[in-house]
Amino acid sequence: MAQRLATNYAKAYFTVNEEELNQFVSLFTNEHISVDVKVCDNGDRDVILTDNSGEIQLSFARSGNRYSCDSSYLIRDRQLANVMRKAMKTFRGYGIVHRIYDGFTVVYHYDQGSVVSIHELSGDEEVSIFENTSPSVANELEALFQQDGSEREIESLYQETDRWLDLRNWARSNAPEKLTAIDCRLATLSKRMFELEA
Repeated sequence: MAQRLATNYAKAYFTVNEEELNQFVSLFTNEHISVDVKVCDNGDRDVILTDNSGEIQLSFARSGNRYSCDSSYLIRDRQLANVMRKAMKTFRGYGIVHRIYDGFTVVYHYDQGSVVSIHELSGDEEVSIFENTSPSVANELEALFQQDGSEREIESLYQETDRWLDLRNWARSNAPEKLTAIDCRLATLSKRMFELEA
């Protein structure tokens, strides 16, 4: 089995509320990763993770009662890499992650904490290993339709809208090609909320 040399988070985006940010920090401390949290004057938080290779600083910018972190970093410590993978899943992160091996790289694309594609890069060659053909949005819609009561559905729609707005803010500077699809989704959510609230 090939030995992983490093894990490069070429892009990593999280959006959390204050309670989830505390849970994010706890996830690392519970796995015996050294964590230091600095609170900035404007309410932003810097989460500094320290491993055998040095420090990784994750800056969470505050906007209302939400915190968003858009960053990139290289992890050489295997334990920290495994905990970061758990964080990506638990906190429904978006990202492009390169797991670097001797002679090849495996690239994972995350959407709301789920792996949506995996590719292997070797020299000039790229091989698709996995593609998720059923987007997580369809699963979320199915869950919404299974709920009883329009109030609960409205609450879920608000939460989903918040996530899509956060993704839109991230995509504006990092993936502008996704803006049209995101705007279509937001329009659909808005229409459904209007129907339920009428």
